[in-house]
Order: sequence, then structure tokens, then C-alpha cells
Amino acid sequence: MALSARPTSSSAGKIAEARQADHVAFLHRVPFALDAFRLGFLTGFREDCTYQQHQYTNLELPVGMLDNDFRNPDLERYIERFFECEPRVGVIGDAYDVDDVNEYVAAAREIQSSYPQADLVIVPKCRAAIHAVPDDLVLGYSRGYADRLAHEFSDPVDWRGRRVHILGGSPPKQLNVIDQLTCPTLAGNPPADIVGLDWNGVHFGAQFGEFWTPDGWDDSGRDADHVTVRKTVRHGLARIREFWQVHGVWPESTPKKDGVGLSYRGPSPSDPESAACTECSANVWTTERGPYVAEYDTGDICGYCSYDCYLSHRHRNNLEELAGEQSVSFPPA
Repeated sequence: MALSARPTSSSAGKIAEARQADHVAFLHRVPFALDAFRLGFLTGFREDCTYQQHQYTNLELPVGMLDNDFRNPDLERYIERFFECEPRVGVIGDAYDVDDVNEYVAAAREIQSSYPQADLVIVPKCRAAIHAVPDDLVLGYSRGYADRLAHEFSDPVDWRGRRVHILGGSPPKQLNVIDQLTCPTLAGNPPADIVGLDWNGVHFGAQFGEFWTPDGWDDSGRDADHVTVRKTVRHGLARIREFWQVHGVWPESTPKKDGVGLSYRGPSPSDPESAACTECSANVWTTERGPYVAEYDTGDICGYCSYDCYLSHRHRNNLEELAGEQSVSFPPA
């Protein structure tokens, strides 16, 4: 284990540069991914998934990061998906031995021939695999949900001087890794270059009405009628961004672009053609009290001309709101 030392003025600058990530990723479906993108996160998904955007129109959300299906890995399928999605960051696979590393390096070279600027990540699962990965490729440091976490088979010194992406783990746990891999040492080991990090746990807590804070999970929105899972996720993501900004890890520039957005197929007063009740097709703006709008856990947002239509459509299709009836907006009486 590397012994820490007091940084000099010159080393402090290098450490600050090494700690600042190029990207902080959030892998999920829309609309959560869209909110994350607007906050400056790098968005994407696992190669066996999509943004599940079929219910939206005019959606232009790039795939910034493509993860592999670690439970059912298929390298050929992953390469094909990479060329289809053209992500900025690609997590190719978990390497349990040097033979795995060699296979993934060959895949990385194939991808680099067409996408030389992509950050390609190989995730070592043993100490030998760490040192077998070429220096121009990124090491994936497993910190979240995985069968073998990085600290279980390696020491911080094994990762120093390398480009590293931290996979999973809450922000405080990831910050602890960053501190271990970048702090000055008595031996003068170079800091790891923290290329990126990702964590999706903020959505799990939001399903129970809790949002992440640096002091732990806050459940103050659990009983608030106006709070939905989407709003809770968005609030948690904003707190995560603030956390990384305070600690000098948030990227200097982010993939956020003006004009990126989507429109729902549900009712809108500015678009009469989309004002049809999801259940009976009546114009929701010509009814006495409508529209009733419900946001479901499928990502669908539906408008109805009456409570009866809302209830009928929901039960017939076995739909569940994101946070029970808290996600349903009813017009005033």
C-alpha cells in the first residue's frame, strides 16, 4: 500500500488535473437520461438495452457511453452495437485473466481503427489483468455491484499512472477511491488519471421517494403528493453534480447541447392534433375538466379526458404510476 505525503505546489496542480474527470456518466432510459443529459452527465445504456424512447417524438439524445452485458457477455455482439451507437466511452468487458485481456485488446484495436478518439475500457478482475492492459486503454475500477471488486484483488499502487474509469459505487465511495489513487505518496508514485465514473443508484432510491445527498438518503419527498420518481431522480442528480463540483471532479466541459429535447405524444394545448384522450380519443381540451395526465413506470405519459378513461386504460393495460397516484395530475374542481 502506498504511503501518503504532503503535496508540493507543483504536485498539487498535477493531482488536481488528474482528479478532474472527463465525464460523469448516468446510464438509464428516458426521461431520466434526458434530465441527466441536461444537467451535464454523459448518458448511455448497456448494450442489450436502449433509451426506451419509442413513446417520444423528436428525441435526439446521443449515446455517450455503452456498457457491456456483464451477465451475458458476447464480444462480437458488443462490437456490432458499438459501431451502431458510436459512443464516446465503451466498456468492452471484464477480464478475469490475461487471455481475456488479449481478446479485449484485439476488439479495442478493431474499434479504434474507426473511432480513434473513443475511450475504451477494459475491467480487470485480477492483478495480472491490470498490468496486461496496454497504457493507451482505460482501466475499469469496479466499485459498485460486481462479483469481484477492485480493492479485493489489488492495491492502489497497481492503478497509479494509469487512466481509470470508476464503475459504480456511491459518490462518497468513489471519492475515497479517487483519493487513494491520486494522493501524493512517499514513493513518488504518479497519480492515476481519473477519466470518468458512473453510478445509477440514484434511481433505485427514488423509487421509494428518497433522493441522494452527501449526508445520506433524504426521504422528505416520500409523502409529498407533487413529487414523482422523475423529479426525485432529477433532484438527486443535481446534488451529485454539486458534490463533484465541490471536490474538483466534475468535468470542465460536458456533452450538454442547446436544443436537445423531446416532446410527448400526450395532450398539449399548443398541438391540437396530440390532444386526443388515450382511452376514447376525445379531445381533452373540449371536455369539462380535462386533461388528466398520468406518468407510468413504463415511461409513458398519457392524457385522458376524464377520470373514468384514466381508470379504464390503466387497469386494462396493467399500468402502474411511477409513484402511485402521486404521479397523476388532475385538473382543479
